Amino acid sequence: MIIVPAQPTDDARVPLPGAEWVALVDSDPLRALEAFVLGWYPASDGDEDQEDAQSRADGADAGSDAMPEALAALYRLARLRPGLRAFHNPLLRQPERAAGPLGDRLVFALESQGSWDWSVPWPPEGTDGADPAVWMTFDPHRPDPEVVVEREPLSRFLLQYVLYHTQLVAPGQAWTKVMPPSRLAPLRDVLRPVPLSPFLPMFTSESFYAAPGLLALINADDTEAIAAFGTLDRQTLTPLGEYPFPWSRFDG
Repeated sequence: MIIVPAQPTDDARVPLPGAEWVALVDSDPLRALEAFVLGWYPASDGDEDQEDAQSRADGADAGSDAMPEALAALYRLARLRPGLRAFHNPLLRQPERAAGPLGDRLVFALESQGSWDWSVPWPPEGTDGADPAVWMTFDPHRPDPEVVVEREPLSRFLLQYVLYHTQLVAPGQAWTKVMPPSRLAPLRDVLRPVPLSPFLPMFTSESFYAAPGLLALINADDTEAIAAFGTLDRQTLTPLGEYPFPWSRFDG
């Protein structure tokens, strides 16, 4: 079975996004991020809210002098595609300087309840300054917060961050219940694995997969598996209904 994006019924609609960006992840993760975002998110209507305008005036996302190249690229995309501002764990309006147990840092995203944030060492030091490690800091306002170093450097982590939250906010959703991992076998011919580490390994530890117009997050081990799918057009989910999955939600 092949999952084919639903054909738009209105000629004025923009075609659903492809999955060609997956091939760029290893060689150029920033190009992969840009290709994904520009395909999945609608363009800005040209209006810029007051906070964004002030951020630009302050030079917070003006370029490499203000933040690492990968982070500057994400902020440029967020101006073009405002949907990136609607994530459950939001991108800050502008990065904020902070201190931590590993040193000074630049915070760029925050868990919605404030339980942790994501940052990079700042100012940059050594050979890793162009693509620094990402720090996940728990209880960041405590005097002794715990810090975990993410598995991916910033350029690849930002792609993880965007993919994960894009699936969560996609208008069409399908979620399986826990099932034997063997039931995932038919998806190997349908979904392209995204060559990134599992995201949030201390929690859900989900791997990324993609097909035209479709994103999937899959958490699987030797005994059980669970999958979540997101799409811009619910008709894209319809072929998944033919698989032997127990569904807790299915919008197709």
